[in-house]
Amino acid sequence: MVYAKKVKTTDPRFGSRNIEIRSGDYNKTIPVPNSCVLCNACNRNIYPNAGYLIYLGKRELDKDQPYDFYCRNCTKEYFPKAKEV
Repeated sequence: MVYAKKVKTTDPRFGSRNIEIRSGDYNKTIPVPNSCVLCNACNRNIYPNAGYLIYLGKRELDKDQPYDFYCRNCTKEYFPKAKEV
């Protein structure tokens, strides 16, 4: 069963993030602003609205290991049978 957990994009879990690029001798860290929270499907910036963390099973939900983050419309389109928790 797939689970969807509604969270605010202002939640601390979306703060102080970095993207790390590594290839051979090349290492680069790019800070991601706290006001940039993208939907994994449509790539729209959802901030400051709420979105959904998607969990692909009960084990992932219990360990808080989401698959990814989606806006409301994409959650309904791509995970129509997800159980909201």
